[in-house]
Formats: sequence, structure tokens, C-alpha cells
Amino acid sequence: MEQKKDTDFIFNLMMEFLDEVSANTKEFFIVFKEESSHLYEKDLLQKLPSEEIPNLIKAFTLYHLLLNIIDEKNHLKKNPKVNLQKTMQELKVEGYDEEDIKAVLKRMKFYPVFTAHPTESLRRTFLESYHQMCDDLHLWIDCGKQEAKEHLKYRLSCLWYSHIVRREKIEVLFELDNLLYFMESSILQSGTEVLEEVQEVLGEDLKKSPIRLGSWIGGDRDGNPYVNNSVMLAVMKQQHKTIIEHYLKIIDKLSRELSHAREYICPTEELLESLEEEKECLDDMARKLFLQEPIRAKLTCMRVKLQNRIIALNLPQIALEESEIYKYQTPKEFIKDIEMLIESLDNRSRKYLKRLKNLVLLAGFHLMQLDFREHRDVFWRALAEIFSILGYTQEDLLLLPPNKQREVLDFALNQPSPDLNKFYDKLSVQTQEILLVFWNFQWAKTRISDNIINSCIISMCKSANDFLCVFWYAKQSGLWREGKKTRISISPLFETILDLENAPKILRELCRNTQYLQYLQSRKNYQEIMIGYSDSSKDGGIFASNYSLYKAISNLIALGEELNIKFRLFHGRGGSVSRGGGALSDALMASPNNSVAGFLKTTEQGEVISVKYLNPKKAAFNFSSILAALLKKSVYDKFGGVHLAPKKDYDSLMRKVSEESFKAYRVLVYQTEGFMEYFKSATPIEFIQQLNIGSRPSKRKDTQRVEDLRAIPWVFAWTQNRAIIPAWYGLGSGLQKANETYDKEIFRQCYQEDLFFKTTIDNISQAFLKVDLEIAKFYNEFVEEQEIRDRIWQMIKREYTLSLEWLLFIRQEECLLASEKMIQESILLRKPFLTSLSFLQLYLIKQYKNAHYPQQKERIVEQIVTTIVGIAQGIRNTG
Repeated sequence: MEQKKDTDFIFNLMMEFLDEVSANTKEFFIVFKEESSHLYEKDLLQKLPSEEIPNLIKAFTLYHLLLNIIDEKNHLKKNPKVNLQKTMQELKVEGYDEEDIKAVLKRMKFYPVFTAHPTESLRRTFLESYHQMCDDLHLWIDCGKQEAKEHLKYRLSCLWYSHIVRREKIEVLFELDNLLYFMESSILQSGTEVLEEVQEVLGEDLKKSPIRLGSWIGGDRDGNPYVNNSVMLAVMKQQHKTIIEHYLKIIDKLSRELSHAREYICPTEELLESLEEEKECLDDMARKLFLQEPIRAKLTCMRVKLQNRIIALNLPQIALEESEIYKYQTPKEFIKDIEMLIESLDNRSRKYLKRLKNLVLLAGFHLMQLDFREHRDVFWRALAEIFSILGYTQEDLLLLPPNKQREVLDFALNQPSPDLNKFYDKLSVQTQEILLVFWNFQWAKTRISDNIINSCIISMCKSANDFLCVFWYAKQSGLWREGKKTRISISPLFETILDLENAPKILRELCRNTQYLQYLQSRKNYQEIMIGYSDSSKDGGIFASNYSLYKAISNLIALGEELNIKFRLFHGRGGSVSRGGGALSDALMASPNNSVAGFLKTTEQGEVISVKYLNPKKAAFNFSSILAALLKKSVYDKFGGVHLAPKKDYDSLMRKVSEESFKAYRVLVYQTEGFMEYFKSATPIEFIQQLNIGSRPSKRKDTQRVEDLRAIPWVFAWTQNRAIIPAWYGLGSGLQKANETYDKEIFRQCYQEDLFFKTTIDNISQAFLKVDLEIAKFYNEFVEEQEIRDRIWQMIKREYTLSLEWLLFIRQEECLLASEKMIQESILLRKPFLTSLSFLQLYLIKQYKNAHYPQQKERIVEQIVTTIVGIAQGIRNTG
């Protein structure tokens, strides 16, 4: 009820605003809302003046933006932040000892890795407005402040006269700029707040942060020609500069506030000795003013040491060694100085210094730990060229059978490291670029921070040889040396269903290699493995993907126990259900036993970043909720959580559903003649590829195969035409075929007792309610071949009906999500506006196809891409 009331508030606000900027648009807005499902049959689109189309698209998009803020507001109100203290009490009630719970909490690590995948369709201009609009809506709706309502209209007016979509192609450094905005405006603040909460629960100061921030921007090279060594270095330097400047602002503020005179406090001997040693860095005026104010004096010294880090970063190594520049070498030195000040102050005065200390634990001197990702083929092509020059093989390494490749790799790994500089200029540009990657790792880890980069991810890893191939580069660059701590994590990425099944076999093979075992030992037997949700879903459908991932994780955990390897799993999840989306805390609790053990690393992609982290309150809610779920799951993993186990084994049932849903999905996507033609015509993929919302191309290769299309535009396109088949197709057939073997009632029992099955079904149900086949059938008209169009459409309709029947049966509902009224209401309230935008998109695509000359087509494309953004805002988890 409250949600409906808030929605009425913003609808009336939108009416008032449109009255001011365009009365005509207001009239059409009302008509389109009320007649949304009849726009075609009543011929309303034909009557719409062409100049009103962009206005109407923008009006619906802004309205969706306001709806998203309202949803967020109500979510935070109805779901207060999960309290870690409360989670600890719940665990104690369940029989776990407090000291054991705290021991788990101390070792916990949540590692969100922010990526720039192109599903955040809003420009930074709109994202920045979001903050103020959140505050204004709260002050207006909850507090009745009329000036807040006027300021809302001001923000809407600014956005009304701005482009929704970027005109220019976004570059990698623009993506970084967007992410840094999230960092400075929300994530650092909320992350630090949650660290204080952890500190209170533990009852002691933190020695390390349970949250580690990561990024792929500038490091994810797989299929992105715009990410190179120059860009990667620029990103790392900018991250360093951003966090140091952030510290400098805090130091400056504290310097103005902490004017404590020496005679009124008790500075420690350590602080006084430190000032005596460092007074040379103070100028004469500062000495006179600050020596009687030791806190200010020390903060001034700290400021100089921070500032000099930025200066020193660009100095040549020889100049750096000769100058012995006065700067912090590591964050530990900075923290030591902060602690020195804390010890000299009373409890009240030290409050913000303690917060600064926690911030340094969170962000260090690197801000976000960069991951490097590249396709296996790129590593191999470079290695083949280098080995040929070194004379390690006279044949083409790429054409050798796997066993011969292994022999060459073993031989090369046992050779002394060659001086690659001697023949560097004889190598191709592509091979030079790969060698530079690892040399740049060394430079950045030495000059910026050892934490600036860690994982080197092998995309589409298919064999143990792929790992050893990358291992050779790590050895030559000195990132791995026998008997010393390894400075890099080599992480295979298993993406397709077949690769997930083969993962244990690959790792067994690796364990037969003595140098790999030495590498493993140098990492305390930890091996990071990335598992991909996107390609496995595109490969075999939603249920088969989820089940295959679940089994792969279970098998890896069992293998780890057998081989005494501690696998750290890196989950490559997206925003949509078909790419591993859904509530992360639910996914954690539904994951296999012993699969977490205090560590969670996962990607936060595209629009998910703004949904979770744009609002500082939502970001704090997200961090706290995940840490609470991670604590609970980790305690269960370490000490046992028998109450989580289902009463009976449902694995054979779920395996049958997975196998049959896989077959049904493969028949449609990979075995149906004309399917790619249907996909290209019945979805707006052509226009999605023209959106300036990401630096990365939409395809790995310029082919017409489903396999070479990236999972993100694949999902994005089906979401736009409202069929959303990656999120559900195959489920109905899988359940129906399994029902031939199993009694129907067992599916309900499985849903009630097995947390994995329940979470999977619930996630699919939420995505399913957003499907609108009444809209999708209009996109069919763009498929010219009638036989293909009718055949594929009938397959989609049949599977939709079957899936809906089964979802309603399993969840025991008469209408979908009836038991989750808030989510159901949120989705259904958007429907008339989404329908209107979809019909506008359809109308414009028709106009585009009938356009007579390029300039006309170009103008229409600009309008089509704005409808794509509007629909994305309405549906939210789109990619």
C-alpha cells in the first residue's frame, strides 16, 4: 500500500513537471499510460507527432529513474540493514561459541570486483543527479519539505535538457572515471562504516579489512582491443592518485580540526621523537605555528609524505634511488603514524582518525586490486613465437598435440630464465604487448603497491597446459621464483558447461607438475579458480547452468580435500538471473557445503554497481548483508550446519531436470535452423551494438555464431524484446520430462527442502514475471522468413506456457510472486510505462527499416537507443 502511495506521489510530480516543460508531452504521457496495451490497435503511434517521440521517451525514462529511487527507499525501509551483532546472536542461539564465531569473522574476506560491462546504460550526469534526487524524495515524501520537491523539479529539468545516451564512444578511462565517482561518493564511505560495525562486534581494532575492493577496468583484455599496456598503467596510476588525494583531503580537514595544544594533551614519547626526526619537512612558519600543536605538526608531515608518493610515481627508478624522496613506502607506515596520533588523543578526539585508519585498511595505496584477464589463445600465440626464437621447438607449438606441448612447456620451465630484452625488437607487436604485461605487473607492484594487481585470469581455460603457458610468463618476469613468495595468482576461468565438468581433471593434471606444486606451496596451497555464469547459461540454459555450477563447485571442494588444496572460487556473476544475478546473500546460503569457508570473490557488473552502490545507505546495506550471510555460511562450513541439509537427496531429480532442460535449450538455440536469423531480426541487437555504453565490442569474433556473441548483449537483446528467454527457456521441458520419472509432488518437496533448488526457482520466477510475450510477438514481424518466424515463435510460446504452469505449481501460487507482494507490485506497477516504451521502440524500428537515406536512419537510431536505455531503467537487471 505504501509503495502505491509513493508511486502516486511521483506520478503527480511528473505531471506537474511535464506541465512546465511540455503540456503536449504530458497529454501523450497520460494517454500512453492508460492505453499502453492498445497503442497499436488504436493506431495511437501513427497519430503521435514526430517531435513528441523523443520527449515521450525521455519522460518515461525519467519516470523509471524516480521509480527506481522509490523502490530503493521502500526496500531499505522494509528490510533494515542486517546487523552483524544480530547474526552473531543467532549463531550463538544455534549452539556456536562466540570465540569461534569471532575467529571466523577475523579471517573473513568479501572481495567485490567492479567491472565495466556495458549494461549501465545511464550516463554519469544522470548517476550524479541520482544522489540528490534520493535525498529530495525522502525530504519531500517523508518530511513534507516543499523546497525538496522544487529541487527535484530542478534536477528533472536539468536532465530533461540533457542527452540520455552518450553521443561519443565511451573509452576505458571514462569507465574508470565513472567507477571512481562511485568510490568517492559512496563505496569508501559505506565500506568504512561497515568496518566500524565489524570492529564493534569483535570488540577490538581491525588489523586487516574484511572487505577488499577489486576492479577489471583496465585489466580485462579478453576481446577488448581498447585495453592495452598503456591504458592499464594509466588506470593503476589514476587509482593511486585518487586514493592518495582522498587521504590528503581528510588530512587537511583533520589538520583544521585537531588544534590540540601540547599542554592540554599527553603526546606519547613515540610521537614526540617522530616529530623531532621529521621536523625538517616542516617549513619555518609551520615549525613556529605547529610545534606547540603536535597533532597538527604530525599531520603536516604525513601530508608531505603522501604528496610525495604522487610525485615519486613518475620519477625514473634511478632518480628515485638517488633522491631518497621522503615518502611512505607502504600503507603500514601510514597506519603506524595514524595510530601514533590516536594514542595521544582522548576517545572523542580520535574518532575520525580511527575512521581514517579503517579507510586505509580498506583501500591501501592502490584503492582497488586490479585483475588481468586475457583469452588463452593470446597467451599461446605469443608463447609459440617466443619458443620458436629461443629454439625450444622447431615445430609450430600451436599445431603440436597436447602431450607434445606439455613436453615443450616442461622443458622450457626447467631452463634458466633467458634475457628476453635481447630479442624483444624481433618479436611481433602482439607478443611484445604480452611480455610487457608481466613486466608492468612487476613495476606496479614495486612502485605503487604489492596489492595493485594480483590475479592473472586465463579466459576459456581448457587444459592444464593453458595454466603452464601463463606460468612460464610469470617465471620469466620474476613474479614467481622458486623458494620465494609468489607475487601473482594464476587463475583458470572455466566458462562453458563442458569446461566446468572438466575442471577437476585439469587440476589433477596440474598437480603432477613439480613446478606447479612449488608454486602452490608458495601460495600456502591456495588456488584461485574463476567460474563463469554467463557463457555456461548461454551454452546450456538457465537451469543446466545453475546445476552444472553447483556440481562443479561441489566436485572442486571434494578434490581440494583429496589433494590438500584450498580452492578460492571467484564467481563471475552478472546482473540478470541468466548470468548468476539475484540476491547474493541467498546464493551464498544455497551454495554447496564448504564452498565458502570465509572467502567470497564475485564480480559486480554494469548496472548492478549503481543498483547496489550508488546510494551510500544502499551500499552500506549491501556490504553489511553480505558480510552477515558470509559469516553465517562460513561458520556452517567450518563447524557444520546440519540443519541446512535437505531431509532427502534430491540430486538425481535435479540432474534429470538439468539434462532435459539442457536438451530443450540446445534444440532451440543451437539446433533450430534459422535461429540466428530470428535472433538478429526479432531483437534490437543491431541497435544495442551501436550504444555508447561500454568500451568493449559485443562479439569476440566477427562471426554469425551464438558461441562468439558475448553473453551480455545476448541477454540484453532478449530483455529488450521482453521475451527474456535466457532467464527461463528449457525449465518447463526439463521439469515436464523429469515428471515422467518422478512423482509430481516431489518437486514441491524439493522446493521446500533443498535451498539450491528453491533459490534457483525463486530467481527464475522473478525474471519470468518481467516476460511479456504480448510485446515480444510484435518483434516477430521483423523476421522476414515466415516459416522461421512461426516455427520459432511457437517453440517459445509452448515453453513459456509449460514453464509458467510448473513455476505456479512448485511455488503453490495462483499468480506468479503472489507470496512476494512487494516485488510483484514493483514489477507490475512499471508495466504500462515499459509497454509504452516497447511500442515506441517497435514503431521507431519500423521507421528505421523504411527510411530512405543515411541521415534519416541516423536520426531514428538516436531515438531507438534512448528507448533501449528507458527499457533498461524500467527492467533494471538487464545484463
